[in-house]
Amino acid sequence: MSVVGIDFGNSNTVVAVARNRGIDVITNEVSNRATPSLVSFGEKQRYLGESAKTLEISNFKNTVGGLKRLIGRSFEDPDILEIEQKYVNCKLVKGERGDVAAHVQFAGEARTFSMTQVAAMFLGCVRDYTSKEIKIPCTDVVLSCPGWFTDFQRRALLDAAEIAGLNVLRIINDLTASALGYGITKTDLPDPSLDSNVKPRTVVFVDMGNSSYQVAVVQFVKGKLVVKGTAYDRNLGGRDFDEKIVDHYVTEFDKKYKMDIRSSPKALFRLRQGCEKVKKILSANSVTMLNVECLLDDKDVSAEVHRAEFLEWVSPLVGRLEAPLREALESAGITTREVDFVELVGGSTRLAAVKDFLHEFFKGPNGESKLSTTLNLDEAVSRGSALQCAIISPVFKVRDFSVQDWNGYPINLSWDASLVPGVEGESNMEAFGFGNPIPSVKALTFHRKLPEAELAENNGHVKFDIEAKYASSANRPLVPKNWIGKFSITGIKKVNGDPNAAGEGVSKATIKVKARLDGNNLIALEQAQQIEELLVPVEEPPVAEGAETEKPADAAPKMKRVTRKHDLQIVSTTLGASRELIKEWHASEGEMAVADRLVMDTAEKKNQLEEYVYYVREKLEMAWSDFIIDVERTAFTAELNEMEDWLYGDGEDATKSVFAEKLKVLKVKGDPVAARYLESEERPRAEKSFREVANGFLLQLSATDDRFAHIPAADLEKAKKEAQVKIQWLNSQIAKANDQPKHIDPVVTAAQINAEKNSLINFVTPIINKPKPAPKVEEPAAAPVEEVDNLGNTKEETIEDGEEKEAANMDVD
Repeated sequence: MSVVGIDFGNSNTVVAVARNRGIDVITNEVSNRATPSLVSFGEKQRYLGESAKTLEISNFKNTVGGLKRLIGRSFEDPDILEIEQKYVNCKLVKGERGDVAAHVQFAGEARTFSMTQVAAMFLGCVRDYTSKEIKIPCTDVVLSCPGWFTDFQRRALLDAAEIAGLNVLRIINDLTASALGYGITKTDLPDPSLDSNVKPRTVVFVDMGNSSYQVAVVQFVKGKLVVKGTAYDRNLGGRDFDEKIVDHYVTEFDKKYKMDIRSSPKALFRLRQGCEKVKKILSANSVTMLNVECLLDDKDVSAEVHRAEFLEWVSPLVGRLEAPLREALESAGITTREVDFVELVGGSTRLAAVKDFLHEFFKGPNGESKLSTTLNLDEAVSRGSALQCAIISPVFKVRDFSVQDWNGYPINLSWDASLVPGVEGESNMEAFGFGNPIPSVKALTFHRKLPEAELAENNGHVKFDIEAKYASSANRPLVPKNWIGKFSITGIKKVNGDPNAAGEGVSKATIKVKARLDGNNLIALEQAQQIEELLVPVEEPPVAEGAETEKPADAAPKMKRVTRKHDLQIVSTTLGASRELIKEWHASEGEMAVADRLVMDTAEKKNQLEEYVYYVREKLEMAWSDFIIDVERTAFTAELNEMEDWLYGDGEDATKSVFAEKLKVLKVKGDPVAARYLESEERPRAEKSFREVANGFLLQLSATDDRFAHIPAADLEKAKKEAQVKIQWLNSQIAKANDQPKHIDPVVTAAQINAEKNSLINFVTPIINKPKPAPKVEEPAAAPVEEVDNLGNTKEETIEDGEEKEAANMDVD
């Protein structure tokens, strides 16, 4: 099971994986830690990630970026054409479902792809290089997204991941992921188990990336983090600072060089690239140069940029940093004095203007800075996402740490008021308010009229529709009519109860619903049950035999209230793609992936053929010239030249099989020549090695000392004779090889010589390495043993060869 976290960024995507008792950020196919979030559509194939970046200018109108900003967005959102279109090279159009789509030229025809499809293409690229790096299939992942993403955007992200073959365990907010990465590694957090009144550590996370600005107030105690407040400016990021430089120099270059840069989208794009470099340099330097070669009409442009000017241009943007900060602090109910640290995340927080503002806003009473950069600005979100994946994964053991996120957009539930009992029935309620913990579950109760006519019309069963909507549209991307989804509860029927419960002879149904705001910040109705209440007689205990009872014969039986629950079905309709559409997109993605693979394999086979032509032709003129006769060399060279002409002519669009066949034909002629040349290089080395081994054996066998005294002379003679025979064979074969022309296959090969050498080693080595017999060790004589007989006399015995011998009696004078 893979444990992967993906920071799906607007300009770059970073992937982290939990392994080797830590979190590693992995590199892509060109060893970069960040992969451009781009998809480029070519004449024959798609280019994804790094390969798309190289075509961003040359294939300008067919390269799609800004995937994170566009996925799950309504085309009716004014931000799409007013803001996003200028940062995206391709043409944005309205998709079939009313969402944003990309209009491009692909494989020779005009195509329109939903941004969900385009994001799926890119995530497929991420999946492939991640699987290659971790050496197991990348399937289970945690994806990050901005906290301001709506239900539509989050569902679109899940759809894209499913099309790409990824199983998303959780969609985690960017700053929540950063907070998790921050808190789980801290060992000095306040511990409520030691002091119930301990004050949590309060950290404000500020994330400014390429296109958005996010703030979160998070409180930490040992083993837990709680998000207390969030705020966003979704249209404030590093690209907006770049645009201020662009706006200035578009005007200046128009005056200085007489060029209308805005008339050329490609020139404007290249100027943005130059301004982005200038912005980064000015964060550490007071002055730098803006240089763009051949910007327009083959004119080079340059200008000197000073930091003081830059700060003046971006001052309105810096001023926009304050409102989200105050909003987040107000939501959390704290002031700047109660903030312990301000943790910076995102590449754009490196800007000196941003740091200076944050320092002034949060500085302590004595002017001390609360800014902290303990997290990697570019990789914090991916690392936190990987940690969240490890926490969820059953195969990875992680320190206990709970995460409580919060809901930034209040969600209401509404229904048809005419179906609710009462003169003025309610028609909506707040299900999950602003700041509601995530995940959370709520039990809701609804009442529905059951008119007899409607029951009869629907075979005794009716439905109850509940719609989920955002409470307001403030500070949120446009969602048409604030609509999130509809949940149809079906199977409602008439049960036992008051037939006039709803008045006017109409009964009612009581429906209990379990609503969940899950870890992905998506609302769902998980369970619905119809409640039936009955009065049933109480079963009284049996009366003992002979006991007297005073109960009257006509007394009413005791009753009790019993509740029965009938499960109902829920049919959900959301802004996410339907199952049929996802299957269609998945099949289309599979077909395009196969086509891409075929194009790449064809190009690889063509390159192999081209390389072989160049390689063999150069060798025929130099190193291989003696190993082929002149007539054959001339004919082969001519064939190679014809192949080169074909490659750049009729063979430009040939198939993979054609390239493979032509390469096979050339190798039939070229490989024997190459083999003869290789033999001429390898045979002398093999001969030298053979002679060293054989002569070494003969030298040992001719020794006059007693090293082989324990080996029979006949065996030594066999070994010596074998070595001499092998040397004679080698001399004979080498002589024949030296006498024959080089363009003829050799009579003996290096492989044969090595085989004979190994045969000699296997024959001689066991003989000369025969171990000497161990010297015979004599056993020491046994010590005398004294024994006492039954009369008390002592007997001296020795044990020898298992027999006892009695000592002779001796008289001593």
